[in-house]
Amino acid sequence: MNYQNLFRSTYVEKLKSNLKSNGAEAYLSSSFEYEEKEVLENTTISIEYPQLILPEANNNHDFENAKIIFDTYRDMTPVQATDVRIWTYLAHITYWEYMQKRRPVNEQPADKRISYILQHYFIENLNSKNLMRHDISLLWWAAYLTYDPDRENPYKLTEELFSMLDYTRQLLPGTQGRNRNFVQALLEFVIENKEIFKNYKESKVRFLMRKANYVSGYKNFPALPKGAIKTVFRQYINDIEKVQNSDDEISNDDI
Repeated sequence: MNYQNLFRSTYVEKLKSNLKSNGAEAYLSSSFEYEEKEVLENTTISIEYPQLILPEANNNHDFENAKIIFDTYRDMTPVQATDVRIWTYLAHITYWEYMQKRRPVNEQPADKRISYILQHYFIENLNSKNLMRHDISLLWWAAYLTYDPDRENPYKLTEELFSMLDYTRQLLPGTQGRNRNFVQALLEFVIENKEIFKNYKESKVRFLMRKANYVSGYKNFPALPKGAIKTVFRQYINDIEKVQNSDDEISNDDI
């Protein structure tokens, strides 16, 4: 059994500085060169690094990889999971090949590559939005927020989460994104009302999240159990059924 490796904080900053000064060349190679003396061990996390399924043209395998990461890091605490040094190490070293497939830098316009790397290989500022943009961090947080050991299939909600991009692009980075009860309640509500969400699902889920954002202005969602949150959602069933399409795009800041 090994301990979890991570970069020193100063080295993470050095890597970002090098990227901004020297450009994206280092991210076009088959392996990432780094200074071994800049690697630490977190002795509170014992680990055998699993292999991730490499993304393919028509399947990123996010759901399967979320299960792999969470099964491996099941004992990681949310506080540990905000340690950007761990995710930066994993993206640059352990899962470099995965990241090269998931976020190929060479496919980005030359003038966009640095910002693209900072967004997906690093966590620039620690907040929910950036934790969910980092592709390895996202896998753990998505599973952590949706894993339900009381279900016959504990990853049922995780599977629903990865069934639609809006969940990971809009729900998780939003205001309620790290509220486990809220996330699970919303996913359960969609699953339990399949007929309502059978058509125009994306537009209807966006509508529901927008309503939830409005309600959160006067209702304390973090203090509510899942049942109470779904009761709030049910108030909008008639309105949800009427949604056919939405020309109103919801930005991450709206949720």
